[in-house]
Amino acid sequence: MTDSLTRNIKHLLTSLVLQGVHDFVVSPGSRTTPVALLLAEMQQVRDDVRVTVDVDERSAAFFALGIAKTAHQPVVLLATSGTATGNYLPAFMEASISHIPLIALTTDRPTELQQIGAPQTVHQEHLYGEHAKAYTAIEMQDDHADVTAYIDYHVQELVGRALTQPMGPIQINLPLRKPLMPKLGEAWPEVTPQRILVGQRQAGWQDIQAIAALLRKPKAMMLLGPDEIGWQTEKIEQLAAHYQLPVLADILSNFRPSQYAVNGIDSLIAADVIDDSLIPDVVLRFGGTPVSAKVITWLREKEIPVIQVGQEHAGHDHGRHTHTTVVADPDTVISDLLAEPGVKNATFLKKWQDLTDKLMSVVTTEVANTVEYQVPTALAELPENAKLFIANSMPIRDMDNYFVPKQRLQIAANRGANGIDGTVSSAFGMAMSGQPTTLLTGDLTLFHDMNGLMLSHQAHVPMTIVVVNNQGGGIFSFLPQSEAAAYFEPMFGTPLPIVIERIARLYDAEYKLVDDLAALSDLIRKPATRLRIIEIQSNRQQNVTAHRDLTTAINEALS
Repeated sequence: MTDSLTRNIKHLLTSLVLQGVHDFVVSPGSRTTPVALLLAEMQQVRDDVRVTVDVDERSAAFFALGIAKTAHQPVVLLATSGTATGNYLPAFMEASISHIPLIALTTDRPTELQQIGAPQTVHQEHLYGEHAKAYTAIEMQDDHADVTAYIDYHVQELVGRALTQPMGPIQINLPLRKPLMPKLGEAWPEVTPQRILVGQRQAGWQDIQAIAALLRKPKAMMLLGPDEIGWQTEKIEQLAAHYQLPVLADILSNFRPSQYAVNGIDSLIAADVIDDSLIPDVVLRFGGTPVSAKVITWLREKEIPVIQVGQEHAGHDHGRHTHTTVVADPDTVISDLLAEPGVKNATFLKKWQDLTDKLMSVVTTEVANTVEYQVPTALAELPENAKLFIANSMPIRDMDNYFVPKQRLQIAANRGANGIDGTVSSAFGMAMSGQPTTLLTGDLTLFHDMNGLMLSHQAHVPMTIVVVNNQGGGIFSFLPQSEAAAYFEPMFGTPLPIVIERIARLYDAEYKLVDDLAALSDLIRKPATRLRIIEIQSNRQQNVTAHRDLTTAINEALS
C-alpha cells in the first residue's frame, strides 16, 4: 500500500506542476501526511515549486487566492479532513465569481469510515457545490497501473479545465487509509505532459466590422471593469487612441494613469454634472462588474447601447441592459479592432478629459477636510510596478473615485463576492510576487483576518498595511439604517475595543500613527522591509459629512 500511495501521489503532484502549478499552500493535519511530506521533498528536488505553510485554512485559501490573482496562474491548496476543508468555502466563492483557478486537494477518510461516526469525518464529496468548476475523487492507494495512468491524464485535464475561460476553482478529494507514511528519498517519476489547449473563441470578421463602425460614432466610449485575466493594458490604450475613446477606468482595471482614463464616475453621477453632450452613443465594455454602483444604472437609465466583450463575463450584466454580448478573448477582439479604420476627431474625448480635470481639482481643494481623501493622494506616491491590494467597503469606493497613481501599478481586491473575510491573507498572496506591496484596509476588515498577519513570518514577505481606523463599519453610516439612531451603533456601527498598535506588537510589526498627508506620503514612498502597519484615525460621522460636502462642491464647480 505504501508503494502505490507514494507512486500515485508523486504522479499527482508532478502532473499539477506540468500544467503550470508552481505554488502550493499547505495547512498541515494528520490526513495530509503523505501529500505534505512528498510536497516538501518535491520542493527540494525541483526549483519551480514553492510550498508555503499556513495553519489557518481560511487564511490559507485567501492567501492562495491572492497569489493566483497576481500571477494569473493556478495555485494548489492542501487541507486535512473534516471541518478544515470547509474553511476553504469563502475563498472558493470568491474564486468562482472572480474566475480564479484555485485547486483544493482535500484529504479525506476512506470509504469504510464514512457515515459511521468516525472522528474528523464529514461529507467532503462535492463539498463546494456549484462554487467548484469541477470535482473528482481519486483512490491514491489502488495499486493498478491504470490508476496511475488515469492520474497522469485526469489531473492534467482538470488543471486545464480550471484554466479554460471562464476560469474557476476545482476540488480533488483524496480518501486515504493508514498507514499514511510515504517512502521518501526515492526517484521521482517521469510523467508525460498533456497538451491542454485552452479555447480562445473569436468574434467573426463581420462582427468586428460592425463594432468598429459603432466606435467611429462621434460619441463612443469604453468601460473597463476589474481585470481578472491580466489583459494587455498597452493594447487597450492603443485602442482608446485609435478611436479617440474616453475610458471609464475602474480602479481595478489597472488602466490608470492614462490620458484616456476617466475616474470618479460615481462622484460625477452623484453630483449630477454629466450634461447631454457627454452622454455616449455607444459603450464598449470589458472586464468584471465595476466598483461604481451607479455607472451600470446610469447606462441603463440613459438607454446607452452597451457592447460587452469577454469569455468570463458573457451574460454577466446585473443591470440587464447590455445590447450585444461578444463571447471572445478580449485581446483578440482588440487586435482585430485595431486593424480597422480609426478616428481622428477627439472632441468627445476632450470634453471628458476637461470634466475629469475639474473633478480632481475640486477634490484636491477638499483633501484637508478629511483623512479619507488624503489616503488616495498619498498612495499615488507608490513606486512603479508596486502592488496594491484594496479592502472592500469604503476604501475601494474612495479609491475608485479619487485615486490617480503617478506610476502604473498592479491593483487587486476581492470584488467577486465583495466580502471582507480573508483580505489580509489575499494581500500577502499578492506580496509573494516579490514586489513592494501595500494593503489599504479599514479596522473591521483587519480584525476579521488578523490570523493572516502571521503570514508575514510564515511566508517571509514584507508588506505595508494602511489602516483607516474609524472604530467600526464606516460604509453603514452612508446607508438608510444609520437613521435608526437607537440601534445603529451595536447592530451596524459595531465599534470594537481594539488598539492597532497592540495588534502590531503582537505580530512583531513596525507601527506608525500618522495624522497628516505629508507624513503618510513619505512613508508610502519607502517600501517596507518587514511587516509595517500605518494607522490613520478617522471619525465616521465626520466622514459622511465630508463626502456630502464634496458632492455639493463638485456640483457647484462643474454644473
